[in-house]
Amino acid sequence: MFVLLLSLCLLGSSSGFHITQPRTEPKDQSTVVDFLRTTNKTIDALLKGELLNTKCLGCEVFVEVLQVLVQQNVSKTEIVSLIRDACIYLHIEDKRVCSFIVQQFRDEFITVAAKLLLHPAWLCYAAIGPECGEPADLFPMWNVTIPGDKPPREPLVRPKDGYPTLRVVQLSDVHVDLQYTYKGIIDCGEPLCCREGKGQYAGHQAGYWGSLKASCDIPLRTYKNALKFIAEEIKPDLVFWTGDIPAHDVWNQSRSEQQHHIGLTAQLMREYLPRTRVYPALGNHESSPVDSFPPPGLTSKALSNDWLNLYVQKIWSLWLPPEALPTVGYAGYYAVQHSESLRIVSLNTMYCDALNFWLYLDNNDPGGQLQWLVQELTWAEKAGTKVIILGHIPTGRIDCLKSFSWNYYRIVDRFEGTIVGQFMGHTHLDHFMMQYSEEPDHHPTSYQFVSPSLTTFADLSPSIRVYTFDGLYSGSTYRPLKHETYLFDLDRANTKNETVWELEYDTESAYNLTWLVPDEMETLVTRLEEDRGFFNKTYYNFMYHKNGNKCDDDCYQYELCQLRTGRSHDPSICPAMSLDERRKRELKNKMC
Repeated sequence: MFVLLLSLCLLGSSSGFHITQPRTEPKDQSTVVDFLRTTNKTIDALLKGELLNTKCLGCEVFVEVLQVLVQQNVSKTEIVSLIRDACIYLHIEDKRVCSFIVQQFRDEFITVAAKLLLHPAWLCYAAIGPECGEPADLFPMWNVTIPGDKPPREPLVRPKDGYPTLRVVQLSDVHVDLQYTYKGIIDCGEPLCCREGKGQYAGHQAGYWGSLKASCDIPLRTYKNALKFIAEEIKPDLVFWTGDIPAHDVWNQSRSEQQHHIGLTAQLMREYLPRTRVYPALGNHESSPVDSFPPPGLTSKALSNDWLNLYVQKIWSLWLPPEALPTVGYAGYYAVQHSESLRIVSLNTMYCDALNFWLYLDNNDPGGQLQWLVQELTWAEKAGTKVIILGHIPTGRIDCLKSFSWNYYRIVDRFEGTIVGQFMGHTHLDHFMMQYSEEPDHHPTSYQFVSPSLTTFADLSPSIRVYTFDGLYSGSTYRPLKHETYLFDLDRANTKNETVWELEYDTESAYNLTWLVPDEMETLVTRLEEDRGFFNKTYYNFMYHKNGNKCDDDCYQYELCQLRTGRSHDPSICPAMSLDERRKRELKNKMC
């Protein structure tokens, strides 16, 4: 995160610190130390470590220094060199990672910097966290237009046993590493390991099928094995593929490499599941640089996301009908009629991503997506059609921008009778988030299921989520009846070369849920709140796929808050824990 801050600082404006400008423009900016020490004693103290006990002070001072450089019209190359050297000098990452990551974000940050100045306090809060103090809202609130006349709630009746059902696989955060190396380096000193390179230690080698207790993604063979299991054992009617295909080597990626990852994994999906309809959604790792999703028309064609949107438009035509493709090419979202009375909507949730820095220029309903969603849901409501929504970033997370999250929450409230399920990924963990009506009774309107990841990053067993839905027949509710989670026995695969996917749990047996509708899920949340032993034994263990996982008091409070906070940046829903404390926890758990 702090590596990104070094580039983000290009956006900074004045703060409470006064940094005197150098008397003469430095001739040599090849090292950060020599240049920064020409500024003043504050910077000198920072580099000597005298002020490093307060990262926030150091952050704001660094913003000031870069402000001076921008004012002096220092070249793009020199600024990038400065940021790279600071990254190396302050031991943020090793030299190779620092060099590549700064180059990755160069054009994005400098383009945004030319159009916008942000206060250092906000930047440091975004990059470091609540310890820097939350500044005033950066973005003004905006609202989409939502029609009134919300239909009255209708009681939901569980379908009788024996009615047709749909088997649906959700595959999320696969993060296939095409450079994964058997017996490669686990503790490599970089953000992604299990590759060839330096730092090999006895007993610390990458397993053939993947590696736990390490920052590693999965090899292609494990992805293929998952598809084989899905095809032969699950035999799904549908697949929800909710984003994040490339590996976590975000400092060393290119547009062509991202396209190769997307194309290869899609072709394999088609090969193993040739007759299965797949509904994909974009993840934040599909772009290069990571999280870079400029809304349509915001920047030049060279910096736009046309290279990605038009490519996935072509790849997704393997499964999507022609009428669904124009909005994919435009902004990465779409809607498709799956059956006469069931519609699938896939959203580009990177338009709420706080690390999508293009949104600093304009975050007012990027791509017109949410207003389009309202139109889709209005049509579906009038037609008596039910809607399933797919996305990547859960909209209740604090890294989803407030305006987007609050507008989306309002939309879900208004169309609670039409939306029958929401399915997200991104966190790599197994959890869900409730959403509630803004009406006086504050009843549960919906929830977002967040699927565990196929990747092991970091120290997680590869997982596949399987849902059973009320099926295709006249009068179907299309609601999910239960879900199952399957885990890949990585230890057995690596030691015996036996590939086994085992059922971890299902919602009927573990939670005694008869089906997965908002009122039933609210009952489960209440039980988890009232019975901490039950919470630890089930929900918290399932979240990380570890029996006996420990959750202290703060952890318990945080996870209960997360269950009820389907709207980001809302202190009223969970007053027992502040937004700052929740943000600290969220950043601590961040794996995406």
